Amino acid sequence: MPGKELKAGLELSLKAAERIIGDLRWSRLGIVTFKDEELLSSKSALVAPEFLLLSMAVKAVERDIKAILVLNARKQHALNLSGQEGLRAFLDLLGPDGPRPLYFGVSGEGHLASLDRARLSISWLAANPGVLARLIEAASPVERRVKEIDLSSLEALSALLVEKLGPPSLKEDVVVKIKGANKYEVAADALSTAAAVISPTSLLATGIKYAAKFFSLVRERRKEEYKAYLETWKKNVEEAFSVDKLSALLCEDDLEPIQASLEQHGLAVIIHDVMGTPHELFLPLLLLNMASELGQGGLLMIVDGAAHLARLGLPVELLACVPERHPGVRMACFIPTGDVPRYEKLPDLVKIFTSKRAAIFDLEPFYVDVLCGGRSAAFRAALLRGLEEAARERLAGSFAFVFYDEFEHPLPEVLKLKLGLLKRLKDKITGLRRSGT
Repeated sequence: MPGKELKAGLELSLKAAERIIGDLRWSRLGIVTFKDEELLSSKSALVAPEFLLLSMAVKAVERDIKAILVLNARKQHALNLSGQEGLRAFLDLLGPDGPRPLYFGVSGEGHLASLDRARLSISWLAANPGVLARLIEAASPVERRVKEIDLSSLEALSALLVEKLGPPSLKEDVVVKIKGANKYEVAADALSTAAAVISPTSLLATGIKYAAKFFSLVRERRKEEYKAYLETWKKNVEEAFSVDKLSALLCEDDLEPIQASLEQHGLAVIIHDVMGTPHELFLPLLLLNMASELGQGGLLMIVDGAAHLARLGLPVELLACVPERHPGVRMACFIPTGDVPRYEKLPDLVKIFTSKRAAIFDLEPFYVDVLCGGRSAAFRAALLRGLEEAARERLAGSFAFVFYDEFEHPLPEVLKLKLGLLKRLKDKITGLRRSGT
């Protein structure tokens, strides 16, 4: 990927971030898109979501507010962070003197695994067992209750997770036990939850098709066929929550690497690849752990791909409560709406994080009603006009989006950002030199 377009994209991202975060007097902020892909791709500039979110973190640090940026590597665009090119480009933006990203995940090989690790604090988890119990219940495709949490060792935690997230026995009534199995159309939440544990290494679409077949077998009570699925399910859960895998996600260091990065740079960057996997339930725990232990004195937490957290439902409630439970902590969520299943709690996430202040690039039409619920007809009209105008501007090469704030800009307005005149002149001169004129 040419460096010129990336540098231009960073310039535009920094300008946009300046307007989006403002004076940081807000507690929640939503950045909404249609698909989780480049926000601008033109001949002169490329803006990936990661650039904009990093720029928001940088601008917060300039305002003496520490920032934690949590990025999702499991994306499909060209500069996704699970690929060598995307990770290299992102590291170049941070520079040799900037913070070194930390990795949250279980992989033992590849580009991300070469980074130092961020881990969830076991001591914090032991002090908050109720949250873990509720998340395990939400993550399991099987209707089960978690009454006690044993965190005396990783072996004990592994056994609990395998028991509670594993398949029901053949002696149990599977149709009753499996969430949504007795419904003609299984909800996206139940379907993708099953996909994560039955076929966790598959692409999301493939895993969901696999899970859908499983549900049909369950409804038809074709025991011999779904018995094979149950065996696969059990094997995958045992592997996913082995002691080795858990040791990559949890430790006793009490967020020390994250704390060190905040103290040195005012910024910590965490890259994870847990979305759509059995380990996804640990991400909201890490976010809560950081808000609780690192939020004193003011903190901005920026969560990439937050829409995926709505799959389990409970994380929406947990994230929404962070600013009230931890005064001084601000939450900004990047919310794609078009390439994410319509989870039951996703409308709540959109509503909560766009109610006061938001930057809207585009969105799935269903969520227009969600975003405009309880607002005036003038607000809806301004939003729709603005979205069309911003889309036309981006097609013409400008970086544009709709912005509103309930106090500063109560009606949505279009913000258009262009490269500085000096930058454009330099690019033209460079082009002339290359052409030999």
